[in-house]
Amino acid sequence: MDSIDELDIYEADRRLALYNEYRDAARVFTYYVETELRAYLANEVTVEPQGGPAGTYFKVMMSDVWIYEAERLNRFVPETVVYSVGDVHVQKLKNDE
Repeated sequence: MDSIDELDIYEADRRLALYNEYRDAARVFTYYVETELRAYLANEVTVEPQGGPAGTYFKVMMSDVWIYEAERLNRFVPETVVYSVGDVHVQKLKNDE
């Protein structure tokens, strides 16, 4: 096996581990939030359209957040603010209780 195949296998394993972590984490969050760059799980979300000289952008404020990003050492953060010039999708997750 050459190094390219080993790298592909490593990346596939990382993606699978991240997906499994996401699947487990989604059970304890209320919202799924997606921007053009990243996806998040959060328990509180506020999206505010902002007008600027270049057009409209969105300020997304989230609390109790899990960030879908493989290279982060700590994917859980208490709060975050994200600015997005593209679409922001917010979905309420099904509550199994």
